[in-house]
Amino acid sequence: MKPFRCFRTVVLLISLLVLVTGCTQIEEKTLESSLVIRGYILEIKEGRMLVAEDVSKSEYAKISDKTTRELDEEGIPLIYLTYDKSINVKVGDEVEAWVDGIDDSYPAQSHAKKIKVKE
Repeated sequence: MKPFRCFRTVVLLISLLVLVTGCTQIEEKTLESSLVIRGYILEIKEGRMLVAEDVSKSEYAKISDKTTRELDEEGIPLIYLTYDKSINVKVGDEVEAWVDGIDDSYPAQSHAKKIKVKE
């Protein structure tokens, strides 16, 4: 009976080890694997900001007072980013934001994991 008991214990431990390793998440998402959004902030309200992507400073000056509809007609890519309210940003800031994914609405929407204000 003793060999059967030892065998049963070994099988139980191996099964437990397989179960634990199979249920853990191995890959952690890092900032390097995130998408980076670059642009200028057009609007800030209620914990989210509207960013015009891939525009120069001179282009920003031309579009800063236009509506979302007008920007859509001009083909300016826009994205709403939710963010940690403790980050000090203001309208007109040029930012880089790291996000995991972007939905396909217009303006697109995502959550910024990290935001860097460019000087």
